[in-house]
Amino acid sequence: MGKKTAAILSLLIAGLGQFYAGHFWRAIGWFAGSILIIGILTLSTGIGGAVAVPIIWIACAWDAYNLAK
Repeated sequence: MGKKTAAILSLLIAGLGQFYAGHFWRAIGWFAGSILIIGILTLSTGIGGAVAVPIIWIACAWDAYNLAK
């Protein structure tokens, strides 16, 4: 397993890198949590989701990079 591969997968779909690294429940948490946060911010502010998406993607990729061996 590569650290860079896990990070790139998480940039494509939140949680995919965690799944690749073998952390199934953490992957589900990242995926569901990111959809929930982005959805709530988009519905409540209109543009908040656009601001949150890059932050969530970077955090998710960083987490996957640190989880992979």
